[in-house]
Amino acid sequence: MSNQAAAKTPSKGSQIPDILSDSAQRHLTRTILMLAWPAILEQFLICMASLADTAMVGSIGASATAAVAVNISSIWLINGFITALSVGFSYLISHTVGAGDPVRARRITAQALLCSAVLGILLSIGVELICHPLPIWLGAAPEVIPQAQRYMQIIGFGLTAQAMSVTISAVFRSAGNTRIPLTANLTANAANIIGNFFLIYPVRTISVGSTSFSIWGAGLGVAGAATSTALSQCLLLLILLAFLTFGRTPIQLNVFRANFRVERQILSQLWQISVPVLLERLTLTSGQIALTAMISGLGTVSLAAHYLTNQTEGILYLPAYGFAYTATALVGQALGAHRTDLADRFAVRISWIGSIVIILMCIPVALFSGPIIHLFSPDPGVVALGTRTLFVAATTEIFFSFTVIAGGIFRASGDVRFALLVSIVGMWGLRIGLVWIAIHPLGLGVVGVWLAIAVDCLIRMILCIWRIKSKKWRRNQS
Repeated sequence: MSNQAAAKTPSKGSQIPDILSDSAQRHLTRTILMLAWPAILEQFLICMASLADTAMVGSIGASATAAVAVNISSIWLINGFITALSVGFSYLISHTVGAGDPVRARRITAQALLCSAVLGILLSIGVELICHPLPIWLGAAPEVIPQAQRYMQIIGFGLTAQAMSVTISAVFRSAGNTRIPLTANLTANAANIIGNFFLIYPVRTISVGSTSFSIWGAGLGVAGAATSTALSQCLLLLILLAFLTFGRTPIQLNVFRANFRVERQILSQLWQISVPVLLERLTLTSGQIALTAMISGLGTVSLAAHYLTNQTEGILYLPAYGFAYTATALVGQALGAHRTDLADRFAVRISWIGSIVIILMCIPVALFSGPIIHLFSPDPGVVALGTRTLFVAATTEIFFSFTVIAGGIFRASGDVRFALLVSIVGMWGLRIGLVWIAIHPLGLGVVGVWLAIAVDCLIRMILCIWRIKSKKWRRNQS
């Protein structure tokens, strides 16, 4: 009997999600793209807002930039905890919506609010306890330490709102609505940039033609940037809660009347999904810190070329995360409806579409790697070296991006232990060792670093392709 014939028939009164409609199944590519483009645009806007934030802080001096940079690894660690929780609820919501059970979907959403609030409060307390010794532990320069301490302290105040916002956004996407997170993040990011403009800089005079006028500014510097970030997270949370309460979605929830009782079964499922995801993120974060330390020994020019290549590459793989979120929603809903045949079709089609989009983006970047690096640095040495590293990164980007998309597919079925295993083997079994060999015995410098990263990502991509083709990623879902 085929999977389609064996599919569970929704019970009377259940709601069949749109992806199970005849129209969605006949036009699979359109269904994927309709869900993917808002998620991709959202990632792009978040990235642009982050770059604008960096530029505005950088404009007030090197010590301000250093005060933010010294806290980056700690922020990565914090984001790992939040991401792990959001992935767990993404899995639960996508399966529940696919099963056509809006009552349970709303219960899970209420528990997502509570769990993310508790996590955010715990993270905030932790940050407030260590924000003062943290930059000292990390070896910050004496003139940077006070600003770094204040920055992290203020960021800590916004972590509860951030944890809840990230989780609610993930819940919306998994329920099949990527436009609400896009709208909310667009508004919050715009507010963040406006807040930076007034909070970072002091009162100043601006001239337009023959007219001059004063613009108020708090002149808080780095603290102003942190305050704007924390306030924008609070605004984002309020917008998402408004959509959650008044928007007509499968997870519509009156937050004032919801039952926030946590179910033991939900906690058990969260533990099984979120802990491996957290360990995967910790593996990635620790590996990146180790890599940065190794590359720093190559000198200022090499470090600058690596940094600029990293920043540009970050834009190239943004679509991969959009397609990963789409995969988690569509594949998860199909599995929730016991349509393994449809889940397979979504998995394969998303992999192909995502790969094509990534390759099309990377071709012009590879061809014009020199001019692109020159946009960010006038230094001839940095441009010459960055041109080579960016060319390597662009021509091999598909290797990493495919693993990101595959990760979204695996998370949809709860196959998170495989992703963890690949991450551990790839980062600590391959990448760190290959980078050391490229730098020391082979003397290939930072170009060798990017070649080593490409080899690691290629092997990961091959493993992910094998996993998808073998259908073992959904062995517990058939």
